Amino acid sequence: MSGYATYQELTRNPAVELHKSSGILRPLMSLEPTREQTREYSIESWMRTIVRDGGVVRMDDLHIDKIDEAWKPRECWLQSGLEAFRMALMLRDRHHLPFTVALGFSLESGKHLTGVDFQNPTELDEKLNWAPPSLYLFEPGKTPRTDITNVVIRELEPGFFGDAVQPANCYYVEFRQAQSSEYNRSVFLEG
Repeated sequence: MSGYATYQELTRNPAVELHKSSGILRPLMSLEPTREQTREYSIESWMRTIVRDGGVVRMDDLHIDKIDEAWKPRECWLQSGLEAFRMALMLRDRHHLPFTVALGFSLESGKHLTGVDFQNPTELDEKLNWAPPSLYLFEPGKTPRTDITNVVIRELEPGFFGDAVQPANCYYVEFRQAQSSEYNRSVFLEG
């Protein structure tokens, strides 16, 4: 036995086909990772890195356009962000990580308190600023929702985004950073 598969063994393997015109055996399945596997790998690598190097405490985020270039166009941010959130929840659970997964959408800022000025995801999409949505890992109990320096926190219905995801918490935050004249606004989903 040489350790190599025989022609008969290869041709009986359902994952291999004989290419008719060339007579070359070719795998039916690609050895390249799928787009979803590549996305999961990006999220998983980020999670492992920030857990290991203190990035959770620093609140190191992962913008969705760094997960997949296809998620760079603004018109796909809402759906792509929700997909990234779903994947991050699944990976957190798979690896039994003791953190809250969050997805943050940054909204247009202003000189005055604005409050919630959207009623549905389509209107929210119109309020997004220039930054793609970001994933975060937070220590339990240490999220923007529990930060008392935030000026406005308004709970949104967990079903705000429909059936795409069902976060444990969904809320709007408005705050002004020290030395800034503008109020920053965000929507967070947590799970």
